[in-house]
Amino acid sequence: MAATLPGPAVAAAEAVDKTFNAGTKVDAVAVVEGPLSLRDPRVGCLLDGSDEAAKLNAAFALLPGGGEVYLPPGTLGLGTEVTLPANVSLTGASLGASVIRPAAGYTGRLVSTGGWNRISHLQFHGAGTSGVLLTIRRARSMFSQLHLSNSGAHAIEFVGTAPNTSAHANKLTDINIDDCVGTGIVIGPYGYDNEFLNTWIGECQVGMRISSGSCLLENLHVWGCRGNGVELRRSADGTIFQNVYLETNGTGGTGSGLNAWQVTGTQIVGGRLWRNATNGASFDACPRSRVTGLDVYENGDAGVRGHDSSYCQVIGNQFYDLGTPKRQGRPIITSGTSDRWLISDNVMLAGDHLRGGKLLVGANNLLATNME
Repeated sequence: MAATLPGPAVAAAEAVDKTFNAGTKVDAVAVVEGPLSLRDPRVGCLLDGSDEAAKLNAAFALLPGGGEVYLPPGTLGLGTEVTLPANVSLTGASLGASVIRPAAGYTGRLVSTGGWNRISHLQFHGAGTSGVLLTIRRARSMFSQLHLSNSGAHAIEFVGTAPNTSAHANKLTDINIDDCVGTGIVIGPYGYDNEFLNTWIGECQVGMRISSGSCLLENLHVWGCRGNGVELRRSADGTIFQNVYLETNGTGGTGSGLNAWQVTGTQIVGGRLWRNATNGASFDACPRSRVTGLDVYENGDAGVRGHDSSYCQVIGNQFYDLGTPKRQGRPIITSGTSDRWLISDNVMLAGDHLRGGKLLVGANNLLATNME
């Protein structure tokens, strides 16, 4: 990701850092009224990777009404899970410069939210042994310009427990995740109505697993995961994807670009499903799913597969396989109790596929103006 110039608040905190490092006395009240640097003498972080969780909590205590904590260039080690108080922001200098990672021997979660937080311009590095890097436990926080990597578990997990303690209505922008033992992003129960813009996930076990409804994902790229790129599970109804690129997932032998089970009303609008080990997109007991305006090609089985799923729409897509030998068996396959599919305005030439054209069950499907 491109580096972002620091805003006035961050620049002010950097000036405090330089003043402190030069040995000049700092006005304590002025620091708290602006961003509070972790190198402030009342906090005293060394940022050398040792466990400084207690010092981070001390910084939060200096902001009882909320405010901004600034992590200057360096490595903040955590030996216990730290929860941001409500209305507190945590801001770094830039990706790669300001790093949060587990202290030696620590394998638990790193940072959790408390609601109405803002976290930006930071790298979370799990050293391959950490628990979840960032746990979103409350509603209405904002996250931007984050790189999360090498988690021993998941990179980001939404953990809501009840309607009044939900992890909903959060916004994530410009998030880069790679090389996690578990899943890149997990959205559990009470994690509904979250929005994602510009999310890049690679080489995790699963890219995303969503189990709560009405999330919106725009510009999502998931690649090279050992299992499925994206999983939708029961209660993830009404999830909307706009401009997705799900490619080369299933490096462990099986895995689809998108794998949905027992969810209703999924929409995938625009993008590309390419070279996934199994299907481009599969829907199992997923009525009223919609796939529109995608290139779907060279997947290991079907482009789109539906099982026990009815009232689905596949409109305006290109299905093909230019490889030698061809990989993608058929453009569309339905099975089980599937019926009443609307399939129109697609290019899906039988000769472009390993085993030929579409294969549908059900007596009430509607096909119109496809190029077959």
